[in-house]
Amino acid sequence: MKIRRLPEIDLARVATLPTDQKRRALEHFKLGHPTITYKPVRSRFADIFNVQPDMFASADPTAWPVLERLIRAKATSEDECDANLLVAKGLHDFARSHALRSRSQAFFALSLSVGEKVEYWLPMVTALEDAPLVIFIDPRRGKRLTAEARRFVFSVMHEHIRVANPDFAAARLGIVQFGDAADDRRPVKLSTDRASNFLGSTNSTRWCARPTTSGARSVRPARTRFAARPLVAVTARCSTDAPQRASSRRLTAFRTRYQ
Repeated sequence: MKIRRLPEIDLARVATLPTDQKRRALEHFKLGHPTITYKPVRSRFADIFNVQPDMFASADPTAWPVLERLIRAKATSEDECDANLLVAKGLHDFARSHALRSRSQAFFALSLSVGEKVEYWLPMVTALEDAPLVIFIDPRRGKRLTAEARRFVFSVMHEHIRVANPDFAAARLGIVQFGDAADDRRPVKLSTDRASNFLGSTNSTRWCARPTTSGARSVRPARTRFAARPLVAVTARCSTDAPQRASSRRLTAFRTRYQ
């Protein structure tokens, strides 16, 4: 039986637990498929965050009735539809209130092992308060990112986006979570890395989820060869894809375009 890999959010939650709690958490991880997913709203992130076309005139934000119709068409059940609409409406209100404009940016996935990759970012850069912002979205109502798991995510984002690509050294990093449903939406809660101390150690430990002989997953450390510089303690430099070699003018152009 093929063991499904840990989703990004669960990996961040488990990897930051004390050693004696990791195995217990992995053993309680439910196999199979969840009753609802957030694929419908994820498929509309480009519309919600007003991603602009590269080669054409600027586009207007997508109206809510259009987004609602597209998400309803993608949902597979009424419960999934309701859950996705609550998140989408919260994001849409946040994007409109801050007049967000974005552009596509492929940061590429982070490789953990052969065939296993994670992405703690959306494939876009958003302009918030005249500054570039790269975000990760946690739409969950339960078992969401904890404070320590958010620190983990920020650490991975910092290494894979800022350190690996100097063009984005000054970009801000953000994690979007949501409050309880109110009316027809879940309000956005944005955390940024400004007050975050990145995970790191002189031993530069990396963590990967692996199956055990009993069928449970184990999260085990493995030494890396980057001990000369502190790296994040979970996935840091775990066979990363080649750093993106975009033009150094991109970030300046982004700021100029969306200020």
